[in-house]
Amino acid sequence: MNPPLVTVLMPNHNGGPYIAASIQSVLNQTFADFELLIVEDASTDNSLAVIQSFDDPRIRVLQLEQNEHICLGLNLGIREARGKYIARLDSDDCWYPEKLEKQIAYMEAHPECGASFTWVNVVDEQDRRLTAEESRFVTLFHVHNRPRTEWVRHFYFEGSCLCHPSAVIPMSVMQELGGYDNALVQIQDYDLWARIAKRYELYVFEEPLMNYRHALQGGNVSAISPTTSIRSYYEFSYVLRRYFDDLSDEALTASFRDDFIRQEAEGHAELQCERAFLLLKTVFCGNAPKIAGMDLLAKLLNDEETRLILREQYKVTQMNFYQLSASPSLAMEDPDLATQNIGRKTLFRLLIKRTLQRHPRLFRFIQRLRSKKVP
Repeated sequence: MNPPLVTVLMPNHNGGPYIAASIQSVLNQTFADFELLIVEDASTDNSLAVIQSFDDPRIRVLQLEQNEHICLGLNLGIREARGKYIARLDSDDCWYPEKLEKQIAYMEAHPECGASFTWVNVVDEQDRRLTAEESRFVTLFHVHNRPRTEWVRHFYFEGSCLCHPSAVIPMSVMQELGGYDNALVQIQDYDLWARIAKRYELYVFEEPLMNYRHALQGGNVSAISPTTSIRSYYEFSYVLRRYFDDLSDEALTASFRDDFIRQEAEGHAELQCERAFLLLKTVFCGNAPKIAGMDLLAKLLNDEETRLILREQYKVTQMNFYQLSASPSLAMEDPDLATQNIGRKTLFRLLIKRTLQRHPRLFRFIQRLRSKKVP
């Protein structure tokens, strides 16, 4: 048999309530040249029985003996995939029938594209369509196309805005980049999009072509909790401290020139200084990259060429560095969170407060609810 053009890659762990609808949405595609590879990640519910109830030769199942979580599961699936393209779908989301056909036609016509995405409709556990006041994903994924240089800048300062289970990615791109980073759970997609954008164009279909499920009662990998918030902070620090390592001087200048301390900076030594200052800026997730900025700045101060550049061109002296190293923002994103022996309830309130502050619409919605509450 000839290999399929597309491998639909679906990881699943205890997705029993929704996986049948997800599978059916793949089988209902107007584009038929695909295999559906389900990575069954040691579910303890009825998922496997639901999967086995489908009689379609295009469905393959990769069963894992123990729960490995999303990144390792996806990477194992990529090794088994036979398609020219990887199309991602989670086991609680559903595609519209024409989704795959539209994306594959675009990808075949645009080999320079490293990944394509779509807008989505966001639904809850009962498939009720959610509003922007109920879910931040409604507006987050409603993003417009932009040049590759702007994507690179956006991911650094603003974060992710692309829907993972809407993605179609050439297998060659996945292999070139080494797939997903196994160290990540919360932001594995964000890391991949940033790495792709540094080398390839991205394209977004500016129309909803799937239902993305936001479980209001929790259950999603991205659901807010003290554990996921703390882990996310670590993961953002892990990804962002290396963000500029694989950007050439030319690519750095193309994406970040307007953010430079000295927009006329040129030459590798000066651009290394600009890399350090970019890492010292506050970004969408707070101060996560700042330790990396200090590490790079320390390295530059220990090199005679760059030490003189810092002093003469940027007015940065040893004393400036010592003042920066005493900044509370280097301890953690929020000094309150760095307090020893903080209680779980207090920690949870602080994390919720910080999350709401980063999403103004949700913050205003909560404020309105509180103002209407009867004393």
